[in-house]
Amino acid sequence: MPDGELASEGGGGELIGDLDGPLAVVDRSGAVAPVGVGWRVVWAVGAGDRWHVAAEEAAVRSGLIDDMPATATLMRVPGGDVILRVAAGRAGPARAAVLEFVNDSPVAVNLAVGVAGSIRLAAVRGSRLLADDRAVVELGRTPGGTAAVDDGDVWRAVRAEPSAGNCEARSREGRAAAAAVIPLAPRVPLRVTAAGVESRSLGSPGGVGSPEEIAAGWRAVVERAAVVDLPDEAAARAWRRGIAASILAAGRTESSAAAVVHDRVGLAYGCTSLDWGCAARAAVVLDRVGLPDEADRARGALVAAAERSLLPPLVAAAALRALASRRLRTGRVSGLAEWAGPLAEAAGDHLNPLTLEQVAAVLETEAPAAARDARRLLAEASPISVSRSVAGDELAGTARRSVAFGGDGLDGVEALLHCLAAEAEDHLVIAPTLPAEWTGAPVDTSGLLTRHGALSFSVRWHGTRPALLWDLTPADRSATAGPGDEVALRCGLDPSWTTSEPAGEVLLS
Repeated sequence: MPDGELASEGGGGELIGDLDGPLAVVDRSGAVAPVGVGWRVVWAVGAGDRWHVAAEEAAVRSGLIDDMPATATLMRVPGGDVILRVAAGRAGPARAAVLEFVNDSPVAVNLAVGVAGSIRLAAVRGSRLLADDRAVVELGRTPGGTAAVDDGDVWRAVRAEPSAGNCEARSREGRAAAAAVIPLAPRVPLRVTAAGVESRSLGSPGGVGSPEEIAAGWRAVVERAAVVDLPDEAAARAWRRGIAASILAAGRTESSAAAVVHDRVGLAYGCTSLDWGCAARAAVVLDRVGLPDEADRARGALVAAAERSLLPPLVAAAALRALASRRLRTGRVSGLAEWAGPLAEAAGDHLNPLTLEQVAAVLETEAPAAARDARRLLAEASPISVSRSVAGDELAGTARRSVAFGGDGLDGVEALLHCLAAEAEDHLVIAPTLPAEWTGAPVDTSGLLTRHGALSFSVRWHGTRPALLWDLTPADRSATAGPGDEVALRCGLDPSWTTSEPAGEVLLS
């Protein structure tokens, strides 16, 4: 894991959101907690045997929809499952969490949707659930039963078969909760919407796309990135998952500017050093996979935080690398002429040789005087080495963890990128550490952006010997070096091989 302290917290829940950033956290029971508020949407199912409360049931499974920022939670009931899918969409002009319930059992059940958490006034009014006098859930229909309590135990009231009609409860301690009961026929989806922290209104769920449709939209964005064809399914999933997670993280600090909520979800997401650290990591990933416009959203958030002197030392160093990446990999002006000094001062002892070398390479074009200072600091630092590569035997575990519910999606794609290409100032290593399990299997990549150009390569096997086909389309050399400079290419499959040819094929030893 690069820069371990910047890694996302995982294991407790999944972020859902859109290109504007995260909207909510979904926990393993399917409870939805919008970032920046004190309430969450909870659910239970009344089947023929009893009420099944999702947060209390053992027979609940959660995962991602196609490895995108959309979740699916399945709860076992007699005869089948009730499925809850969640994604971020728009209900009218407002961002909203879209919750779609499907009864995949042969008989009708009763669905209870509630609001709980830190609430002083909880109510059901018509088709809406309210938290502290704000409409936060739109059911799209009038419920057949409603309940509100002041002690947090709304499921006790639901089990008592409440009647229909408006209701409310107040609690000075913030333990109010409310729920609405709706019949759920077999295989007839019921869609509801939950407001985000920034939503001032909540539109009807009728015109909102389904979570599966929203996941398909995410896939279309991810498919604009560099293409890899890998022999391991977990690695292929980690690639998709990691790019989507990076795009989501790029907007993270903008949409989660409010304080963080939650007591049970297990994750704390707000405008914190964790968010900016993820944004810095995401910017580099997005540059490397060929999505620089998405990376620029993350850099914009980092600069805004730097303007307010909010970045801690470790994140300031990561922000330097994120800004440097803009010039090194895309040829665009980095902004380091203005920000190298303030960020270097904020980074302090976290200015490692890799960061200094990248910053110096950029400043030689954008601010030569400042580049001399960076080179002086680099000369005083320890010798630099090629970017750390995750060992092949580590990759499988990292990939599996990254695609698990609550896993760190950025961690998986970073590990894959380090295995596919390792960059240095004067050379590029192709496939520095492929896993041993991939021996004999084809590997294809197309469109990886490196500081030396766009890299595509394929590995094929002739018995035990690997054959390498490569193409390095040079970057604009005016970005960081002179027009006559050559880049040495190496390959981790055969450390004795090197070339300066930008394209070709070779049978390696």
